[in-house]
Amino acid sequence: MKRGVRKMSTRTLVLLSCVVGMTVLVLALASCALFNKFPMAGFTIGPSTTGPVPFAVTLSGAPSSDPDGEIKTYSWDFGDGAAGTGKAVAHMYTAVGTYTIILTVVDNWDAADQAAKTVYVTAAEPAGPTASFTMSPTSGTSPLNVTVDAAASSYAAGTITAYEWTFGDGGNGFGRTTTHTYFSSGSQTFTVTLLVRASDGKTATASKTVSVSVSGGGTPVAGAPSARFVIDKSVGVGPFQVHFDPTASEAASGRTIILYTWAFGDSDATSTVNPSEQVHVYVTNSPSKTFSVTLLVLDNAGASNSITKTVKVYNHRPVAGFDIANPPGGDMNDAGVVEYTTAAAAYSAGGGTPAIWQAKDVVYGDILNQDPQTNSSTLPATVTVVIRSRALEAAWYNLTKTADQGTLTLANGTLATSSSVPSAPKDSAGNAYNDHNFSYDPEGQAWTVAGAPTWFTAPANYGQAWGIRYLRINWGDGTSEQQVDYAAATGGFANNAIVTHDYSVTTDGTIRTITVTAEDWLGQKSAAFSRRVTLKTGYEANADEI
Repeated sequence: MKRGVRKMSTRTLVLLSCVVGMTVLVLALASCALFNKFPMAGFTIGPSTTGPVPFAVTLSGAPSSDPDGEIKTYSWDFGDGAAGTGKAVAHMYTAVGTYTIILTVVDNWDAADQAAKTVYVTAAEPAGPTASFTMSPTSGTSPLNVTVDAAASSYAAGTITAYEWTFGDGGNGFGRTTTHTYFSSGSQTFTVTLLVRASDGKTATASKTVSVSVSGGGTPVAGAPSARFVIDKSVGVGPFQVHFDPTASEAASGRTIILYTWAFGDSDATSTVNPSEQVHVYVTNSPSKTFSVTLLVLDNAGASNSITKTVKVYNHRPVAGFDIANPPGGDMNDAGVVEYTTAAAAYSAGGGTPAIWQAKDVVYGDILNQDPQTNSSTLPATVTVVIRSRALEAAWYNLTKTADQGTLTLANGTLATSSSVPSAPKDSAGNAYNDHNFSYDPEGQAWTVAGAPTWFTAPANYGQAWGIRYLRINWGDGTSEQQVDYAAATGGFANNAIVTHDYSVTTDGTIRTITVTAEDWLGQKSAAFSRRVTLKTGYEANADEI
């Protein structure tokens, strides 16, 4: 019998085909996994990497990518024992410390990558001072002498350095205790307000009221004289010279005015027997202040009458600002870019090289290798930080005196009798003011060689009055506040006010808050302005991680 090849059944062929197909599929899948490219993890932190407790951050994994697929999961380790998932997350840190955030991304082939960044959580700012005072008496007849005492004010976290009073009638005072005299031609209630300032710039206020009446309930005497006066200018920037003319005052028929008594609303008063014009100069260390001016006339029959008008005086509040010497990418260890600049380099670039100056919070990285003072491989280290308040445009140093209050102008050309707040100047290089990148006084900074107007210096001497006199710097490390003579530091508009400070760094990631306050010649202080500097031994590898 002839033997032949045995034919496979159709079923066998189908099974064999399936096996081969599965093998090919497995090999294809293995090949895909073998040649899969890993994902790249990256993320951003907002709004900042440093802040006081409780500190909230928002994290976005959007910079992560996968070159040949897609990212399947985003897993977060917040560094404080908590974790999260999702492409974008938020987290709140409730304790002071340095925390490393780690993002792990996994792609559709289960390949993973990680990225890490650090956040620094500082202690919360202490509560501010408490303002409190006693007042005696709290009511009485005009003229009424009232004594106030702020001894009950306190500040557990620091020292109260100034006590400022407003008495509600245009008058003001200074010191822990002071006395004020109220004049009134009728029953009036005045609000007394105390503002206390602490050594760290924090403030607090407290208020009380005092009631002032006139003898006999204020009923005018029959045939009383008529008190009248004219003010030549009622609004202006202090020192503000005002003329008061009482010649329009009249006595009743058959009588004569024998006394003109003035209360100018700033604790100053005078009396004359003739209707002579009064010239008075007003100043304030507040952004604006309204003074109540009262004229009381007395006739030869003992009858009196009074009239009150107001004068509003402005002292445009100075603005504090500064930038910090640190190159762009100063926390990045790229070739040719240092981690921060030295004091010598900052001084040499004081009038130029704007790229070295940063009007923002900065990070000094690699402080052990870059620090010219220490040259040590371990902490502690001494690091010099340099700040600058840029010189201003030339007009701010060319204030021009006049003989007439009505023609005097501020640095930007605005009349001193205007209530408008002047716009900010440019710096000496023509750069616009931007987010506190320098300090300035809206009125101007310095007078020409001819000096200030005569009423600035006589009868009282207010010095140059306009312009910043001092910068007060709190370096945030427990050292004493530093007072910088800003007027001397910027004697010409080509110069900048450059100040250095040495920090002793014992802990990696130390954060120091630098706070600057500007004070003008009349004693008004700006709002405190702060920037932070972080001092650490490490650095970021890439610019987008800073």
